[in-house]
Amino acid sequence: MNAVSYQATDPTVLMRLAGDRATFRALAHTFIEHAPVLFRRLVDALQRCDYPAIGQQSHALKGMTTLVGADRLTALLQALELAARAQRGADANDLGRQFMQVLAEVNACVDDDSIAA
Repeated sequence: MNAVSYQATDPTVLMRLAGDRATFRALAHTFIEHAPVLFRRLVDALQRCDYPAIGQQSHALKGMTTLVGADRLTALLQALELAARAQRGADANDLGRQFMQVLAEVNACVDDDSIAA
C-alpha cells in the first residue's frame, strides 16, 4: 500500500520501537486486536460514569496509542484519565471519531512498505 496519508498516527514511532518490519507488523496487529476491546470497555465505563474504570481503561488504551504515535488520541485519553482520578467528567465527544481514525490508520500501515526501519 502506498501514498497513505497518516493524520491521526505516526507509524514511524512504532517502527522505531519495533526495529524491523516483522516486529512492526506484529505490534500493529496486537494494537488492532486489543485496542478495540479496551475502547469498548472505556465507552462502557463512560456510560456508567464509573470513574475508577474510566481511569483504568483510559490509562491502558493510552499506553497503546502512544506506541502508534496517536498524539491527539493519547492527549484525549490522558485528559479522561486525569478527570476520572478527580472524580469528574471530561469532554469525550471526539473520542469515537479519533479512535476509529487511529484504528483505520494502524490497519493501513501494516501493508505500507514505505515505512522504513
